[in-house]
Amino acid sequence: MARPVQICVCCGGGIFTTSVVTEEIEKLLKDNGIAYKITPQKITEIPRLSGIDIIVATGKTDAKNNEGTPVMIGLPMFTGVGKEEFSQQLLDKIAEVMKGN
Repeated sequence: MARPVQICVCCGGGIFTTSVVTEEIEKLLKDNGIAYKITPQKITEIPRLSGIDIIVATGKTDAKNNEGTPVMIGLPMFTGVGKEEFSQQLLDKIAEVMKGN
């Protein structure tokens, strides 16, 4: 069995938008049979996060992760605008990341 994909959802305060986006990502991953672990963090933590496969920020950021973990802007999962396109990009990125593990 494949290990769960480790996703960190980050927003300014680490609370409200993180919760909404996390719920949407959970639905997407469950619908696609992908094992996952999602943890919330603040956007300011992005550079220092470790052991994560993908970081989804709920707002605009130019932050880079010190380990080179991909940072995706997941605002479409909050607003609904461009949600399908982002969902496919996230699934593609998960497949790419997990293939290397």
